Amino acid sequence: MANESSLVAHTNTFWWTIPLELLQLTFSGIGLISSTVFISIVITQHQLRQNLALLLATNLSIGGLLFCASFIVQVFYMLTNSEPDRLCSFRSYLYVTGIAYTFQATILQTVHRLFVTVFVHLRQLQNRWLFLFLALAQVFISFVAFLPLLIGGHFPYLPDGKVCYIAFNDLFGIFYPSSLFYFAPLIIQFLLSCWILRHISRETQAGRAKINIERRVRKERRILIRLSLPVIFILCVGLIYFVFVFGTLITSSSWQSPPYALHLSLMGISAAIGAGMSVNAIINKQVWKIICSTLRCLRKNHRQNTVHVMVQHNLTVHQTSRMRVRTVF
Repeated sequence: MANESSLVAHTNTFWWTIPLELLQLTFSGIGLISSTVFISIVITQHQLRQNLALLLATNLSIGGLLFCASFIVQVFYMLTNSEPDRLCSFRSYLYVTGIAYTFQATILQTVHRLFVTVFVHLRQLQNRWLFLFLALAQVFISFVAFLPLLIGGHFPYLPDGKVCYIAFNDLFGIFYPSSLFYFAPLIIQFLLSCWILRHISRETQAGRAKINIERRVRKERRILIRLSLPVIFILCVGLIYFVFVFGTLITSSSWQSPPYALHLSLMGISAAIGAGMSVNAIINKQVWKIICSTLRCLRKNHRQNTVHVMVQHNLTVHQTSRMRVRTVF
């Protein structure tokens, strides 16, 4: 009887989590498609490859692609209620690395904005090879930084979530990446943005620019906000995870996180990455124009094919009816 009741409870929990897992799959799929399309367009278009800002936006899409691809595989394991395999912890390592990669790629975009506004006269700071070196350093840091968590077993299998992830009561596993690779980049990005806005305000007031002060500052603020949108999305939904983390730490062993805690956290992160990758494709006008023109061509071809099929069908029906009439007479 005990085994039957536990089996029923497990089955109920499994069916209860399916909607959340389907949402995770949907959001990750949106992020995967958006990032893949963005990368493909920039790589295949020679003119876009010459734009350093677009290359840095492509670097951001690579982080989204890393997260979405590894997380989609993990969601399939969750949907099938599979037992943990040898790669379970490695998949968790990959999508956690993808989140950190996104934060650092956003900082790199802000650094580029700093160089083209504050240090506009220092052309060597706008060199493509310099940013290639910085991007490679970012890749190295993102992948190496989380190896201690992977090797140290900080991605255990959590039965409630049917996934390998950092436990809510794992102090080192939570605060090591959060402080160094999430909150520290956020602080750096905030300081760089304040530096850029302050410099623009000073330059405008000094009469070196003819544009209105408030108008110029608002324009630059919009640009910086657009660059920070993926990080803002992740931070907003990351609060869900930290609510359960602090609830576990404050109450110690007297309180356990509910079964849906990890599902909600992962759903929020996948939604943030999916939205961030979609926004990244929309706000870059050159890429968005190509996407829109491609969709219009596909719709036009679809309509032409539909009309052609209908005409062929009508001709076939007409010829068939004429043959029947001839047969009768």
